[in-house]
Amino acid sequence: MGRSKKTTKGAPGYPDDASDSVSEISYDDSSMTSNISKSSALRSKFKGKFRKKKPPDTASVGSASGNSRVASQAQGGTASRVASSRAARTNTAPPPSERPSVSSGATVGTARSAGSATTARTAKSSQQADEKRLVKDAKSRFNIGLVYLKTGDYAKAQENLEHSLFCHIQLSGHDTKAYTNDTLFAIAGVREKLGDCYLANTAVVDKFQALDHYEEACRLLKSVAPEDAPDNVTEMLERVQEKLKQPELRSTERRKPVSARQTNKYQMEGNEKAKTLLGVGAGAGATAAAAATAKPRPPSSNKKRGSGIEKLEKLDVLGLKNGFGKIHDKASEFAADVKCGIHDVAEGILDVFDSDSSDEDASRKSMLSVEEADWFDTAMAHLERDNHRTALNYLTSLQEGGSMKSEHFRAQMADSMMKVAVSAMYAEKISVATDAYEEALAVTKQDEKVGDNRKPAMKGCIKGHKLLAMEMESIRDYSSAIQHRSRVYQLLDEDNRTVPACQQQVKIACLHGKKEDYAKCAVALSEAIRRLFRGVKSDMMPADRRDLLIQCYQMRAICYAKAKKWGDALKDYDELLPLVSKKEGQGSKQYNSALIHKSALLVTMGNHRLAASTVNKYLELALLSDEMAGNLIVDDLDHILALDAYVATQLKLGNVDKAISVFKEKLAFVKTLPNNAAMKSDTMHKLGCLLASTSDHESALPLLNEALNTRKYVHDSKHTSVLETTWAVAATNHNLGDDEKALKEYSVLLEKMTNGPKDMPVDSVIIHNSAGKLFFEDGQVDKAVHSFRQALHGAENPQLKAEITLNLANALSARGEADKAMELYTQLLQTKALKKTNIFYLTRVNKCLLLIKMGEVEEAKEILNKIVETRSSMANDVKGSIYLTLGNLAVSDRNIDEALSYFEKALDVAEDDDVNALAHAKRNIAMAYLEAGRTDKAISTLEDVLEDLSNSDVEGKSVNLLTAEIWNCLARVYKKKDDLSQAKNFAKLALQTYKSELGETNPITLRNVSNLQLLLLEEAEGLEKSEAKSMIDAAKYELEETLEAFVSLNDSWTYRLDVASLKTNLGFVAVWQGKPKKARKLVRQIKDIELPPEHSLVHRITVLEDRVVELENKKAK
Repeated sequence: MGRSKKTTKGAPGYPDDASDSVSEISYDDSSMTSNISKSSALRSKFKGKFRKKKPPDTASVGSASGNSRVASQAQGGTASRVASSRAARTNTAPPPSERPSVSSGATVGTARSAGSATTARTAKSSQQADEKRLVKDAKSRFNIGLVYLKTGDYAKAQENLEHSLFCHIQLSGHDTKAYTNDTLFAIAGVREKLGDCYLANTAVVDKFQALDHYEEACRLLKSVAPEDAPDNVTEMLERVQEKLKQPELRSTERRKPVSARQTNKYQMEGNEKAKTLLGVGAGAGATAAAAATAKPRPPSSNKKRGSGIEKLEKLDVLGLKNGFGKIHDKASEFAADVKCGIHDVAEGILDVFDSDSSDEDASRKSMLSVEEADWFDTAMAHLERDNHRTALNYLTSLQEGGSMKSEHFRAQMADSMMKVAVSAMYAEKISVATDAYEEALAVTKQDEKVGDNRKPAMKGCIKGHKLLAMEMESIRDYSSAIQHRSRVYQLLDEDNRTVPACQQQVKIACLHGKKEDYAKCAVALSEAIRRLFRGVKSDMMPADRRDLLIQCYQMRAICYAKAKKWGDALKDYDELLPLVSKKEGQGSKQYNSALIHKSALLVTMGNHRLAASTVNKYLELALLSDEMAGNLIVDDLDHILALDAYVATQLKLGNVDKAISVFKEKLAFVKTLPNNAAMKSDTMHKLGCLLASTSDHESALPLLNEALNTRKYVHDSKHTSVLETTWAVAATNHNLGDDEKALKEYSVLLEKMTNGPKDMPVDSVIIHNSAGKLFFEDGQVDKAVHSFRQALHGAENPQLKAEITLNLANALSARGEADKAMELYTQLLQTKALKKTNIFYLTRVNKCLLLIKMGEVEEAKEILNKIVETRSSMANDVKGSIYLTLGNLAVSDRNIDEALSYFEKALDVAEDDDVNALAHAKRNIAMAYLEAGRTDKAISTLEDVLEDLSNSDVEGKSVNLLTAEIWNCLARVYKKKDDLSQAKNFAKLALQTYKSELGETNPITLRNVSNLQLLLLEEAEGLEKSEAKSMIDAAKYELEETLEAFVSLNDSWTYRLDVASLKTNLGFVAVWQGKPKKARKLVRQIKDIELPPEHSLVHRITVLEDRVVELENKKAK
């Protein structure tokens, strides 16, 4: 079926006729959403109705089950043209695509003689004039009706809207399957407003008529082919469906069957004013000449009810009654023809072209052999039983013989294929219909003489492949969908329809994109761009081509970017921006969106300066727009991308403070968006990491903690974003000195790395190395060794690998595996790439510490003195540690003056703002004074350290722990002075700090508990036994609790010295309590512990043994 004549753009308030081009799939006789009942279709399927539909009896106005349409879409949307009579026909019937469709009540026009040519031309001109009046009146009356509707004059509104509806039906008929998308949309708009009239009119009590119009509007809108629907169809459908939910309509009782008079209102009667203005209908002009010379028709009282002439009287709409009367008067020839045309009088169906089809088929079959005619009859028999695929296969098999050489055989084959295709399409057997259309198209291409079906076959192929593509897309079979779309593109290209063809290429590109095949996606878009430029220059390109060209450039740029073809993507953006600027201007949303994506691409390519200048163009305009209008130019996501691109450029250019400022602006913007949890957590994570990189850990930690909690809520615990933020929180806590929380988060990461996804968002080597450091600092040497080995196993970077090796060697040294540690130290020192680096000097210092533990003190001193004498800047970082080590060795040798000299040098090399280094140097000086017996000097030095710490800008856990260490030193000094009261006070202060900062079960806290109990025991020794008993019992209880806590740590080697010290102290308590057996048991347990020979604890154990022997001897007496 051909296209409707394209009307002008609708007036305001009227459905826009130009809102979409004529549907590419609406030219077939059956549409995707046909509403004709199957019973009616089956009755007409095998009566030559495959190119023109037989009208059922009655239906509601505009419905698919109404009378046949007045104007044929096959004739460009005009009213029915007068056909030549059978008497004037040649032996060969006109092809189906050229036959006019039947109009309501119309019959075959009178035979045109040679002298009536002028009359026919006059009739055609009159017909065209009628059509123009109908189109104009339909729109004007609709707009007038809207005005009356808004002013509340519902009677006049109804009158004008009914007039508009009458004009539409006169133009297009009642068969909605034959309507174009524009016609469906326009009639639905009229129906909706008529519904509004009846609903708003308080004089109308029963609202069933409003319900009728709304329901019919919904049905018409749903009939619009989904792929070619205008953008506003969905909006209108949703609006009408909402109106159907109104209480007045929901409470309306269902209607009784509509009378024939109501059903035929617009066809038979219409708006009387409309008929007065327009004459008797759009077809009147076409038959005016014949009607003018017609003789009066004899009365039909002698005819039986239901005869052909009586039917013609009832079905007359277009004023053809007089013409039919003239035909009736001529002879019995017309009566015979009418009799042949009536198939089922009982059903009230009349199609005056039935005899045409039959004559045509009979004429063509008469040219075939009896056997060939039987073949086609067999195929049609299969079709009659709805065996469409069988019929198609049978017809296909007939092409294999030599009969296809016959022109008449090919013509019959094409017609039969078209019948199968149309019937299958109506039965929603899309695959069979498409195959049949393809076969028909192939046959028509073989011979121009049988090419009358070529156009309908091509259109059917396009429709079928589109529907199949949509079906494949719905089940995500994108490969099959691409094949069907490619065929549609080929057919449209053959038909020289550039824009629809390129639209198919764009859809093919989208399908390749869904398959993540960006190379083929770019190829499809390149083909579309090439096709759009065919035959036109860029500056002369029509608007529809230019819009599609912009879309193609934009999509191809994205494809190239995803395929990492940055240069090609950048070229497409450079082509895209001038086109969009020319179309919409540089202040438009589309232009700025493309500008933002270009800047992001430049960031990816590393061209940060150009990226900064590009994104600045948008940001400056966005700032101006926000100040003037208070809203954004682009979508929220594009604005966020612009901010991210700007931050990236500023970071690369070294403007960290500006980057942080913009990120804070982004966070404030994101918080205003709905459903912003994921985006907000991402922004907080990035801002927190950025602040942490500037050592602002205090500001970073709250953001990272909130980001972690939000991500845990949005995602599961194994999601990569959760693990990423967990690592950031752990690292920040570590930098703030909160090792306990850092260890907790690192433990979570280590567990996830063992049981979680393989593609971790952060480097597992870094996690293992950082966790190992924390374990080592916390005294969990075994766990530290395990983490370092895991990190070393995955390390590939030479520098990082050397650092991890050094950490592992230090951990092995602390665990007592001196040989393994020394082997690793030697390996690092022999690595040429590490010579004179920071790692090299750190390795030498740690090797010296191991040598000192092994008793090789002189060798260690020699190496340390050589490092001190080195002028390399890399050695400066370790000189402070070396001076402290040499000073401690001097203290051990009782060379206090030498020790003080080394400690002073350590103080000199420390940076002025390095509070930790300064405090440790002064602490060692105080302890040297203590060893020299200069307790007052030691106290003065330690108090200076406390003052420095209190005046420092540095705060946090690390400073608190350093303060607690100084308090412990003061407790030792006051103990040395025998001021046990002051010693206890400082010991308690230190213990409280350790408990609050490290927890009660931390090894450092437990050691301080033990130290406090020793002070209490020492104090008890100076008291009377009766007074001391309660104090000793309390101390004993605390010591036993502390011993149990150390044992529960399940690391007997690491804490062996602590366990030995506690058991020694408990042994002294047992001796004081006069319990030699318990004391002896503790001594035996202590002897099972391996202790360094030079450790001070060895002497105390010897003293304990002597006292136990003394007690045993005393008890023996």
